[in-house]
Amino acid sequence: MPFTPATPPALGGPALARPFALALTVALTVMLLGGCSKPYFEVDEAVRFEDGTTRFVAFAQEKRGWLLGGLEDVDVRFLVDGQEVASGVTDERGFTKAIADVDGQADRFEATAQIGGETFQDEAELVTWRSDRVIVACDIDSTISQTSLSALFFDEIDDTSMPIPDSSEALTELDPDFQMLYVTARPRFTLPKTRQWLVQHGYPPEPVVTSLAPRDALGQTTYKTRTLRSLRKHYRNLLIGIGNTDIDAESYTTHDMLVILVQPKAPVGRDGDVLRFQSWKQIRTFFAENRSVLRDPDKLRAAIRGEVELRLPAETARGPSSEG
Repeated sequence: MPFTPATPPALGGPALARPFALALTVALTVMLLGGCSKPYFEVDEAVRFEDGTTRFVAFAQEKRGWLLGGLEDVDVRFLVDGQEVASGVTDERGFTKAIADVDGQADRFEATAQIGGETFQDEAELVTWRSDRVIVACDIDSTISQTSLSALFFDEIDDTSMPIPDSSEALTELDPDFQMLYVTARPRFTLPKTRQWLVQHGYPPEPVVTSLAPRDALGQTTYKTRTLRSLRKHYRNLLIGIGNTDIDAESYTTHDMLVILVQPKAPVGRDGDVLRFQSWKQIRTFFAENRSVLRDPDKLRAAIRGEVELRLPAETARGPSSEG
């Protein structure tokens, strides 16, 4: 059955629907954030599979600030236990990505960059994933967080945004059987605050992927589709996407993923590859009743093709919309 867009409800934060509230706050941020006065260098969490294959990502910027572009042609070295394992050169957006074989039990890595004759350094977690597990991509704002955009963008610590009920418990239950990452259109400068908020509220401490430029927040479908395309090149079992809007649904379905939407006022049921639920409690039940299929990459691919049935919880199934 083809996916028919519907208008999703707005959740959390100011009484404005996303992405319009985000766009408005971006405009305010542009006026208030001038960036720091020196180059900025940062790395993402690195993911290592059990065979040692590891994906590194680094970002260099002339000055920290969302409007400022990345620095091109910056030499970057990635080191584990003090030994260089990979290197790269940043592209026109300021990013470099590298794949390397990393042995051992190290749980952190560092990276260095030469910018204007000065050495910059950053470090992050080295996360180990199993290659036989399904990977779940989860949105943040209005999916697991009732977000206060002013607190997110302007406060030193975001103590105002609140977890959506049952979302932390649901993702914690999934964590032992799935690999997870958070994919959000939040700007990159909110990354430390986002990580802090996730830990503070008991969410699994998994990698977070953020946007880079204002155009990413204003054109979220393009941003998320491009980001998922890049991730799927390395994470072939990225097969489940959780979000709350039809922007999320379109981005996930473009890459043949099973889509789970949290929409409290939408009818519950299945529409092609899109499953709509009104609460995270319902999603927890759905995963529990279909765990043998959802946790197996081959069975899940068959389910996405319509060859294996996925059961909706009895209390949420409503007539024809629940049919697979």
